[in-house]
Amino acid sequence: MLTEEKQRICDAIFHYITKELDVWIDSQIFTKTAFSKLGELYYIHILNNVENADMTLLNAVIRRIKPRDIECNTQEDYYVALCKILHFNTLPYIELVDVEREYNEIFVQKFDIVMRKYQAEINRIDAELTQTKQSIDTIKRAKPSYSFMRDISTEEQNLYELSLKCNSLRTRKEMLIFVKDYVSSKLSEFCNLQDVQCVENAKKKEALKLSKQDSYGADISFSSYRDYVDIAEDDIDRPYALFYKVKMYVILENARKKYQYSCYTKSDDEALEDYKDYVQQIPKIDDLHSYKNTNPASYNAALEKLILDYKLLDDLKDKLVSSVCLRERKSVLLKAVELYEQGEYETFNNILPIQIEGMFADYLQDTTIFLRFSKMELYLNAVLKEKIQHLQEVKSDIYPEAVEYFMYYFNNMIRNKIAHGRYKGNQNKQIQDEIFANELILDMGMLVHMLSRKSETEKMYRFVHGYKKHYEQVIRSSEEHQCFGALFNDMIGEKTIADYDTIERYKPIQVAYWLVNPYYEKIYGQVDDKKDLLELRNEFLSKEFWDYVLQRLNCVISQGYDYLGINMEFLSVVKGLFSCDISAEVKQVLKKVNAALSRIRDMQLQN
Repeated sequence: MLTEEKQRICDAIFHYITKELDVWIDSQIFTKTAFSKLGELYYIHILNNVENADMTLLNAVIRRIKPRDIECNTQEDYYVALCKILHFNTLPYIELVDVEREYNEIFVQKFDIVMRKYQAEINRIDAELTQTKQSIDTIKRAKPSYSFMRDISTEEQNLYELSLKCNSLRTRKEMLIFVKDYVSSKLSEFCNLQDVQCVENAKKKEALKLSKQDSYGADISFSSYRDYVDIAEDDIDRPYALFYKVKMYVILENARKKYQYSCYTKSDDEALEDYKDYVQQIPKIDDLHSYKNTNPASYNAALEKLILDYKLLDDLKDKLVSSVCLRERKSVLLKAVELYEQGEYETFNNILPIQIEGMFADYLQDTTIFLRFSKMELYLNAVLKEKIQHLQEVKSDIYPEAVEYFMYYFNNMIRNKIAHGRYKGNQNKQIQDEIFANELILDMGMLVHMLSRKSETEKMYRFVHGYKKHYEQVIRSSEEHQCFGALFNDMIGEKTIADYDTIERYKPIQVAYWLVNPYYEKIYGQVDDKKDLLELRNEFLSKEFWDYVLQRLNCVISQGYDYLGINMEFLSVVKGLFSCDISAEVKQVLKKVNAALSRIRDMQLQN
């Protein structure tokens, strides 16, 4: 039986091992070539940092929390056991070698080469822009002639073509600067790349993390950074690639979705084969680019086949019909699609680019709903570029491909042409109108898909719709309410929402607004019967649910530490609920919940 003082020291040792030791980084960690030596290093570190700790007490704590299959017969066994407690699977020095290799290949070698390419191309464009502007000025400054016989058509055409060239060059430069800055910012998420010590620490931190992983290594850990650089390199080597990638985006997303879902029911090899079968009909980007420049009929046929083979038109119409974000625009968009299906390409081409700008307006309004509770702003006068900039500023999770394409290429080369009345159709080359329409319908498909996945109201609808029914099927125990546990996890910020394209956690305050706020209720009612929402709200505001919450919180308090990792935003939710239409009984329970959460918050601060 331990004395009170020794128990206090053991508790301090336990806390240090479980809460603080995990983040300790020291260069010596990466010199140890055996788990016994690594464990000894951590062992000594604990003794030096926990007041009054000694080997007897530390060994006692290790025996209590070690895995059952680990025997502690010698002191060296305790060192190995400590490594297991800290979840080491491989030695950090081994992982550091792989991390160094990946970092040098991606961040030092490849990134530097790609950035040099970008700067060289920007310099080349600047030189060509200067030359083109000089040619424009030469035409404009030419000596005037008022001769009755003067034909100005050649000068008009030259000026028109030079102006188009200027616009194209400026657009490409803007796109290059965007990609250059975007990739630099994504790689900087690893650490401050300008600080040598920061880089070294980040590599060691990554190696330490990987040494406790058994499912992936440094190649996977760095794969996203490699992808950023590879995509940037493709963008500079193939300036036309993004134009086609946007048009194939929905197909590749559907393929990704099918693959992810197949992995649950089929072997990895079978799922991979299904994926390959699905994407094999996608034409190569280089082939499409060649067709577009040399053979309009073949290019148009390839686009039509793409739309038909992958049922992209049906997919688009289904998403529009069910869209929450586009609920007030969907009728116009569906009529535009009808024009496309009827072959009214000239009319469709004049309508859709302006509607695409409107879709970004809807997305921006949707994304900033929560912000408007604290600051009313509607961005009514923002043009397309500004709308997309605002979407970036409010962290809307807008696809980077959408930013680069719609903010620069689409805005400068398509939207502005339509908005300023410079598109008149092609009476003599009607296939060009059809090509333009096919390209626009594919652009629209990408945008509608993005909104269906990323807009807040779409997430709100998916969260609420079928919530109770889902958990009634999942939780079959008669001893537990089907959805109380799920609602509790939503409120403490511990529920993970996973799908083929996202892994995220919704903020407790956000979920609470979805459940009780009248503004969100109106939106839900515009697209569906409110039955699911009202039933879930009743559960959320019931005395039974908050009794359940209080019970769970009291369990945390009795343990003496917050083993659930409660997000204290939950406390704001509880305080906010007092202004809702709830019974006196519920208010009494909420007061107790508020007090319990306050105690847990104090526990968090102490620990």
